[in-house]
Amino acid sequence: MSGKPYILFCAGEDSGDSIGESLVRAVVAKGSFAALGAGGARMQTAGLQAIVDYEILPVSGFGDVLPRYFKLRRSFSELKKALESTDCMGLVAVDYPGFNMKLVRLAGSLRKPCLYVAPPQVWAWKSQRARELAQNSFVKLAVFFDFEENAYRSAGCDVVRVQHPFLSSRLVDVLHKSSLLLLPGSRKSQALRNLPLYLKMVQVLQKSQALSRLEVVLLAARQELVPVFEKALRQFNDETLLKNVQVKVTPVDAEERCSLYHGAAIALSAPGTATLELSLSGCPTVVCTKPDFLTYCLGSLFVKTKYFALPNIILDKPVYPELMVSPGQSQQAVVRCAQEMVELLSSKQNLDSSLLHAKLSVGKTLESLMAEFLRQFI
Repeated sequence: MSGKPYILFCAGEDSGDSIGESLVRAVVAKGSFAALGAGGARMQTAGLQAIVDYEILPVSGFGDVLPRYFKLRRSFSELKKALESTDCMGLVAVDYPGFNMKLVRLAGSLRKPCLYVAPPQVWAWKSQRARELAQNSFVKLAVFFDFEENAYRSAGCDVVRVQHPFLSSRLVDVLHKSSLLLLPGSRKSQALRNLPLYLKMVQVLQKSQALSRLEVVLLAARQELVPVFEKALRQFNDETLLKNVQVKVTPVDAEERCSLYHGAAIALSAPGTATLELSLSGCPTVVCTKPDFLTYCLGSLFVKTKYFALPNIILDKPVYPELMVSPGQSQQAVVRCAQEMVELLSSKQNLDSSLLHAKLSVGKTLESLMAEFLRQFI
């Protein structure tokens, strides 16, 4: 593979790519090992040698996995082969349980140390995963939230709290907040389901005095999504909307993202890490998503959580309005979500993110966590 011993990484989504960046950088800086595996632009810039096509990996829900099944299977086979190589010293898994639970299981059978950062959300569903991880003596878990730590510790897992990397970002004060941000999701399929809803909401909002003068910015999680979003905008068949919506790439640098979010008047976002970063940046946000039909049905049956937006889950209260769009309810969702946004902006309440900061500041930094992991190989 690399010609020298390496640590295998696997992050299959943009949130994991953001977390994995500093972990890869810590390995490369040590100089003793290469960093190979799956990761996006951030991890590759930090020094990861990609062995699979990252663009295949981000999927959302069961309905999105099926069309990519064979490509995903080939990617997993490449990662499995890399983990089985005698040159591979250990595994660093970040989120992405569809691949990583299998890779962690394999690492245990090979007796190779594994660090799993942001492991599965066992507090919401599939709690048996915690019991499986507890039985693997070769894996250490690293989590960002107190309720995750409690869930895994009660199952008998080796778990440690780490600080969220976005906390180190500095805010740049902005006097005039003039933009409405649209963040439909980092996964292509998820974003294309959400985008028509978001654009219909913009059409409704442009009739509101409070929001009609705002610049509308549609954020693509990575450069590859820009032409996808531009095509979707053209197909929406609204020339006025096409002229008023700018498509931009979300900044890779965390401080630039923080400044962008802080400078916005309001945001409409899919659930995920983006909602947490928006909250930490003090940006009023409405969280809305339309899952595929199969995921919606299974989620309704098995997911056991009061909220789905991360800031609401962490603080255990509805900091942000959130809306899960059920099948056949798109039009009602557009009206309700637009109303929530008008009310949120009209309230002129500044989000106090100090409690959120405090809850996410507990534990080790990712850099120190990675340094500890590497010591066992030296």
